[in-house]
Amino acid sequence: MIFYKIVRPLILLFTKIFYPFKIFGKENVPEGRQVIVCNHFGKIDVVFVGSIFKDKIHFLAKRELFEKKFFAKIIRTLGAIPVKRDNVDLDCIREGLKILKSDGKLAIFPEGRRNLETSELQELKPGSAMFAFKTNSPILPIMMYKKAHCFRRTYLMIGKPLDFSEYKDMPFNSELNDKLSEMIRQAMLGVQKELAEKVASLKKK
Repeated sequence: MIFYKIVRPLILLFTKIFYPFKIFGKENVPEGRQVIVCNHFGKIDVVFVGSIFKDKIHFLAKRELFEKKFFAKIIRTLGAIPVKRDNVDLDCIREGLKILKSDGKLAIFPEGRRNLETSELQELKPGSAMFAFKTNSPILPIMMYKKAHCFRRTYLMIGKPLDFSEYKDMPFNSELNDKLSEMIRQAMLGVQKELAEKVASLKKK
């Protein structure tokens, strides 16, 4: 925890100098446990998302990043959880559920991979809906305007949280997972549209 408290402000300072960013919708962030979903363009995205919260967030990261022990130890301390992207990862699921049940925050980039070609939201991988449903956690949709570039301002928008509590008495099967996942996708698309309109308005001024 001491390492986290020392390193976090240094990372944020570096990011604000070289990758300036502006965030809209901070008033939409709920208290307590939550599953944070965001589109994904680059490795620095997690810093933008993490800057929104005063307390520590945990985030899913591809298992390949943990192959070097020293680097793995650092990103683990900063909140990273290794995940196998193309397979069901029971260890990752257990750890994510444990964090949420302890009123923690879990960030997921549900596209699964960085979007290197377009700003359009890609197909979402399953998982976000399951974490939210199993722990009665709200989904907090966050969208980035486009890929961050050095010394160019990046924009993010936080949407209103999604609440799945009305489905809590239903069995969590593939049909419900698909329904909730589509709700997440539509929420992200809505935030993306709102952000595009906001940025367009700013550029006109």
